[in-house]
Amino acid sequence: MKVIKLMPDYQCFPLWSLSPDSIGNVDPEELPISQELKADLISWALKYDDTLDEEYPPDSGFSSEEDEAGFNKEGEHLFERLKAELKGYVVVLK
Repeated sequence: MKVIKLMPDYQCFPLWSLSPDSIGNVDPEELPISQELKADLISWALKYDDTLDEEYPPDSGFSSEEDEAGFNKEGEHLFERLKAELKGYVVVLK
């Protein structure tokens, strides 16, 4: 069974394989998802990257609770789209 997890991390594509034979960050070109969804996932990941404080990483984070809530809501929408496009996969959210 193929298991994909949607979870942002700094400077990574936000999809992770949790399958026993393949654990780690996923190359989006290896997945049967639309180019539009790939682009939206990349855009979402870049928004997360923007929260990184490279000079002092412990200070990383969203500038407001509203920004974080919006980011999480977008993630939930991407999660639903992934489930619809990734037939034959189990898709989990962080």
